[in-house]
Amino acid sequence: MIANSLPIGLHVGRSNVRQVAEKRFTDVQAFLTSLFSLADEIAHSDLVYTFFHPLLRDQQDVEPQRLRKGESVEAENTGSGSLKLSVQYAGGVLSVLILHAQSLAATPQGLPPNPYVKVYLVPDPNKETKRKTRVLKRNSHPSFMEMLEYRLPLEVIKNRSLQATVWNYDSLQENQFLGGVVIPLSSLNLKEETVAWYPLEYIPR
Repeated sequence: MIANSLPIGLHVGRSNVRQVAEKRFTDVQAFLTSLFSLADEIAHSDLVYTFFHPLLRDQQDVEPQRLRKGESVEAENTGSGSLKLSVQYAGGVLSVLILHAQSLAATPQGLPPNPYVKVYLVPDPNKETKRKTRVLKRNSHPSFMEMLEYRLPLEVIKNRSLQATVWNYDSLQENQFLGGVVIPLSSLNLKEETVAWYPLEYIPR
């Protein structure tokens, strides 16, 4: 049972809208903190990531958390956060479902990133297997829920590795690398769905 819950039955008049809004902001923050501190099967469930992490993002957008003086973001070198994927081969198709990411690094300006995911089946010198998700706005805990597919023979798939990298989209300068994961597909039982969280690491490019 969640320790904190949102209050009900509030009646708002024009004169105290701001006061109630500020109280609601505090209540929502307390509720989310309580929710995300529960057992992993609850705090990291697909339901929570789909419905409540966007709520957390909206709260962060109200008052963006800037970096403190002297702090720096080094996602280009270290990787940060983790990525949840579902992988399965059936009917001649390798299906890669990009589910969620969590705890992604902030931008150099201290804001949540605009994340998207790029996927390759490596080795792929001509980048013929490039796939990517849409860009999500200002979200350190995004839910992508996008399916990427490869119609290739199983024997070809088994000799490749799945490379998934997370990026911050920036319309004014080079996109920022946030981290990635490389999964040898021969290590998975591709006839069954594999769903797992993978820590994001630095991948030489």
